[in-house]
Amino acid sequence: TQRREFRIQPKEYATQHITLKNKRMVNPYAKDLERILQEKKIILGALATWRETPAVETRFDLPVDGRLGSPFGLRRYFNGEPRKPHSGLDIAAPKGAEIRAPADGVVVTTGNYFFNGNTVFVDHGQGLVTMYCHMHDIAVKPGQPVRRGDVLGHVGMTGRVTGPHLHWGVSLNNVRVDPKLFLDLPEVAKNQGRGTDE
Repeated sequence: TQRREFRIQPKEYATQHITLKNKRMVNPYAKDLERILQEKKIILGALATWRETPAVETRFDLPVDGRLGSPFGLRRYFNGEPRKPHSGLDIAAPKGAEIRAPADGVVVTTGNYFFNGNTVFVDHGQGLVTMYCHMHDIAVKPGQPVRRGDVLGHVGMTGRVTGPHLHWGVSLNNVRVDPKLFLDLPEVAKNQGRGTDE
């Protein structure tokens, strides 16, 4: 039996202001809204995946070698307009850098989404699902088992971005949580940095 404890306590998150030249990514056209709504259903369904497994690995490797940028929970403003808090961790890396599975799992689904660009969802069991966004390309298919270190795809600039990076999200029992909680502290410190990548 594996056990990892989390302390829940109030936290004040920082504010981030991002300027996007593509105003459509801040205020989508009417014709974009139906697509965004349909994609939201797919994304929420993937993040709510539950698969019974005998054990779940709760220690993750960093999925890409890069600088940790925008952290989880930032209160965000795009072109001065408030939007939802940042639901993952951004890792700045060169376009084409390999994105690897941080632990064993099964690919739930993949797709190209309006805001998230090329995206992969990996189910690690027991309600633990990871999400990889803005990829240049995708190297896996839905239903494919992956092992820790397997290549999922490569860093890109698809979707709503200001530069090449990976947006890495973690969902536990359909609740978005800080990916740093699953990393070894020395690895976090080694890659720590400040960033404004969306």
